[in-house]
Amino acid sequence: MSKALDGVRILDFTHVQSGPTCTQLLAWFGADVIKLEKAGEGDATRAQLRDVPEADSLYFTMLNHNKRSITVNTKMPSGKAVVEKLIQTCDVMVENFAPGALDRMGFTWERVQELNPRMILASIKGFGPGPYEDCKVYENVAQCAGGSASTTGFDDGPPMVTGAQIGDSGSGLHLALGIVAALFQRNTTGKGQRVSVAMQDGVLNLCRVKLRDQQRL
Repeated sequence: MSKALDGVRILDFTHVQSGPTCTQLLAWFGADVIKLEKAGEGDATRAQLRDVPEADSLYFTMLNHNKRSITVNTKMPSGKAVVEKLIQTCDVMVENFAPGALDRMGFTWERVQELNPRMILASIKGFGPGPYEDCKVYENVAQCAGGSASTTGFDDGPPMVTGAQIGDSGSGLHLALGIVAALFQRNTTGKGQRVSVAMQDGVLNLCRVKLRDQQRL
């Protein structure tokens, strides 16, 4: 029996945890995921928490098995040409760079559409539109900004983040659903679209039931 996303090709321009969580889910569903990594070093998590010399860390393999990987130097014309070719032949491009980084590489939404009008460009950022949209965000910031830290700890102590990575992995889960919905809608429209998840919003959604205790919200 075939898998749900057989025939779908994903350009995985993600790193660390939030983005790779999303693309790993898509790979499990049958998508062909091509992971682009930084030339010379690859994803930073390949070496983080490494327990076997010269081997990829468990942290990396947990989030990136079932994918294919290549390294690309996007600062070189030849590297950009590789990315452009992949954009033309893939269905979805997923990225979790800092705000504006993809545009500075030369891959604005307008350029992506020129290369492939059916492309779905999916992004994870810290915040949605507003005063903080240009800020970089990691797990602890997402949990605090999204309100989950206020639901954890003791009444007479400060807020505490949870060990579960609801900011990173939780955002990846939300983005995967958005991508699948965009792929389904493309069957009707024939066009790609942008899909974006803010980590703050993802955390807020995951802890919203617990926030019932804080009626002022």
